[in-house]
Amino acid sequence: MANINSRVSVHSMLTAVSSKPVRPGQNHPLSALDHAMALHTLHLVFYYKKNPFGIFDVDPLRVSLSEALSLYPQVNEFEGGGVAFGLSCTHMNADPTSVTLLFKSWIESHRQEPIEHPPLFNSTLLHHQQVPDTSGKSTNYYANKANARTPSVKMVTATLRFSNSAINKCLNEVHDQCPQATPFDLLAALFWTRLVLLKAPKHDNKCSLSVCLDFRRLVQPPIPLGYFGNTLHFSMLTLNEEEMDYGKLGHVVELVHRHVSGVGTEEVWHAVDWLESQKEEGGKHASPFRMYGPELTCVSMEHMIIGNKSLMSSASFESDEKPVHVACHFGNVVGEGLIVVLPSVEEDLARTVIVTLPEEEMPQLCEDQAIQRLQPTMLFSGR
Repeated sequence: MANINSRVSVHSMLTAVSSKPVRPGQNHPLSALDHAMALHTLHLVFYYKKNPFGIFDVDPLRVSLSEALSLYPQVNEFEGGGVAFGLSCTHMNADPTSVTLLFKSWIESHRQEPIEHPPLFNSTLLHHQQVPDTSGKSTNYYANKANARTPSVKMVTATLRFSNSAINKCLNEVHDQCPQATPFDLLAALFWTRLVLLKAPKHDNKCSLSVCLDFRRLVQPPIPLGYFGNTLHFSMLTLNEEEMDYGKLGHVVELVHRHVSGVGTEEVWHAVDWLESQKEEGGKHASPFRMYGPELTCVSMEHMIIGNKSLMSSASFESDEKPVHVACHFGNVVGEGLIVVLPSVEEDLARTVIVTLPEEEMPQLCEDQAIQRLQPTMLFSGR
């Protein structure tokens, strides 16, 4: 790859295929939720400070990647050292958890270790088959999204990394208002309150945030982490200007925490059942609609932390060489913007926030004093 500030120069391309052909007649149907995500793409990149393989011998990589691909139906080497592995796919096929575990399975195969979370292809796990609650808040929200129309504007992305000490200090500051606050609660509330100030006031004086959660461990019984597909639930948190109370971050943190904690089995299955109910005659899935937008959306990756370890930062080809950065981008985002809160490679309370906004709003956000007070490291600028 050429200079990181210039356009990427492709010097060569490597392809790998599954070491085992798919058996005749074997297929894995997509769920209604998978089909609903079809307008978006997913891009995950793992960056390593140095080449974990020494001399870049592609043959062992192709062997282990072929073995990993046999479980599921590219690589940039930088001139100045280091390497990046990127995975891209249509969001209809997989969510960030599935793509991360595909990459992690490759590493485990390369290290000749057991696959910790083997893929599970069984979309019937999402066939709840109850009568949809068409009057419920979740199903009304999905129905409104399906009918929304959003003008297209140029969107840009910035990545900010917040240290463990900065997040810990800020959580202590809001402890009285929300003693159980998570880093996601804090950062979602912080970016939401700051972005509200940048955007034009709504005619009804309402401020809305779409919260996206992985529901593998939210429902009972839980869905195995290795389930390959989409298990994302979107729900709306709406506050009026008084509830936002721009000067008191802790109050909004508490409201975000209460909303996230309140999402459970019944709400999730009502939404999944509604998507299933939208099938047309003959079982044909309804047309997909924009899930990331038009309202401001915030995606939580807190579920990727198991114990004290992040699934993303544990993707190490060598025991002492974990990624120095992991990027997660969603394609075809429009509307008010997208905030993605990821576990940082620093681990503990540290988090990486990837923000996609209309171009004219990004410079103001990057210079916002309430955000800069936490002294984030800006890795890539969308300005």
